[in-house]
Amino acid sequence: MSEEEQGSGTTTGCRLPSIEQMLAANPGKTPISLLQEYGTRIGKTPVYDLLKAEGQAHQPNFTFRVTVGDTSCTVLFLP
Repeated sequence: MSEEEQGSGTTTGCRLPSIEQMLAANPGKTPISLLQEYGTRIGKTPVYDLLKAEGQAHQPNFTFRVTVGDTSCTVLFLP
């Protein structure tokens, strides 16, 4: 798994287990793969909206809003 696929992040505005808890319970999975699998289970495709990209070219930070069904979260992704 590449560093770009791993990344790390924080979420706000949602009532889901922390990403650390989900990754610990699912070794070898990325945050995106867990979200895609969850969406598949409930029949809803995750929608990703890039809200902000900032930082230096070699160390960017991205803020996304991710919506699955009626649940939206804001995620800061640090590759």
